[in-house]
Amino acid sequence: MTKKIKRITFAANGYGLSWLEVDTHSWEIVGACGAGSHLIGRACRLADRGMKIEYRYGIGYKRIEANVEKMG
Repeated sequence: MTKKIKRITFAANGYGLSWLEVDTHSWEIVGACGAGSHLIGRACRLADRGMKIEYRYGIGYKRIEANVEKMG
């Protein structure tokens, strides 16, 4: 199984979250800036027509309230 890593950058936000790296094969967060380091290892998915990211939180998903600026 190969990994296909994409970096997601976020627009300026009050959380200090600037980027996440996601394995698009398994949709798992594999890397993050300092503010997002607690998200590494969690499953994620696109939300709001690709403008937001949600991550696995317990039995559901929790939305990151920062707009996706670029994915690639």
